[in-house]
Amino acid sequence: MSDIKRMAIFAQVVETGSFSGAARRLGIARSAISRHITALEEKYQARLLNRTTRRLNLTDAGRIYYESCVKILAETEAVTQRIQQSREKPRGTLKIAGPTSFGMQLAKLVTEFRKHHSALTIELRLDDRVVDMVEEGIDVSIRVGWLEDSRLIASRICDSPRILCASPAYLDLHGRPQKPSQLIKHNCIIFTLLPTPHQWKFSRGKSHETIHIHSQFHTNSTIAVRGLVLNGAGIAPLSRFLVNEDIRSGRLEHLLPVYDCGSAGIYAVYQDRRYKQPKVRLFINFIRERLPQLL
Repeated sequence: MSDIKRMAIFAQVVETGSFSGAARRLGIARSAISRHITALEEKYQARLLNRTTRRLNLTDAGRIYYESCVKILAETEAVTQRIQQSREKPRGTLKIAGPTSFGMQLAKLVTEFRKHHSALTIELRLDDRVVDMVEEGIDVSIRVGWLEDSRLIASRICDSPRILCASPAYLDLHGRPQKPSQLIKHNCIIFTLLPTPHQWKFSRGKSHETIHIHSQFHTNSTIAVRGLVLNGAGIAPLSRFLVNEDIRSGRLEHLLPVYDCGSAGIYAVYQDRRYKQPKVRLFINFIRERLPQLL
């Protein structure tokens, strides 16, 4: 008999307090239990149990062996579960929600994910509003910034740095700010879904500064913010992933690069009970590995 099986038998003897109890729980003869315990003691050349007519007591050696049995059996069970989970084939429809500004990244992620899980149908919903996941039956929502909902769990995937930018045409006309305080003289664009949209925070080393912005442009869409900036309407902080290509091509300029203007956490949000479904668990693990490479 394998060591693992004998460990399981020994653990049952200890936990039931008798050979008979272990035999009933395992569905084997009491005499077989006795033979296995004797074999263990012969193998280790040590008495593991003190037997009396009423009860069994662990010896010092038996206690050491039992504690090891518990740890090894638990790890064996965990390995078995992980292997079974890896073999589970997700099926059905995976409903994913995310902001419109994150559409390109999500499109890349779900395309790659489905290559590995061909039995799945993907439904991708893009919307800048915070969707009601319970009401709309969403499995996973990718959010840039987290709004608390006691019914949901948010798992942080990575951070999305923001950078301040404007078009060369706007800057040639209005000048290039050299420090945050000069922004109050510029046209700035407000993204209204931020917690404090009129307060822009900057840091440089240990120095921190908050600028109160007054603007003629307000929008609840990051796509619209980017469009306004590209068309020379003003200055705005935008997620780096949204403007990387614009900066590289020269359509936009990165302003105040020595200042940090913050970042937003990117979260996978889900209902606790849905995480137990292979399609949800596998997708969250997948984006945790792949998303940082796309930003």
